[in-house]
Amino acid sequence: MLTLLLIVHYFVCILLIILVLLQSGKGSAAGIFGASGADNIFASPTAFNAVNKLTAALAVILFLTSILLTVAYNKRTSASVLDTVQIPAAAAPAVPAAETPSDTAN
Repeated sequence: MLTLLLIVHYFVCILLIILVLLQSGKGSAAGIFGASGADNIFASPTAFNAVNKLTAALAVILFLTSILLTVAYNKRTSASVLDTVQIPAAAAPAVPAAETPSDTAN
């Protein structure tokens, strides 16, 4: 299950990177591929909205898989470094010696 989640995470990462690079900026007339046919694919307003929605969906999936992977790895390795530290036993506090009658006579 963890391997499948990791594969989905990598696949979504790659798709999201490609999709963001294909989009043109607000002020630019051409995207990453210049003024080629790739610009015409995203030219219509409906395609632009679909690309934005797909980008948002992939971003949400990326966040969810990141959270799930973090939780899964933390449950898998729940041992702490502090579990291996051995704390020495505390020494008994020093009790003052009782006064002897010879000490009080002087």
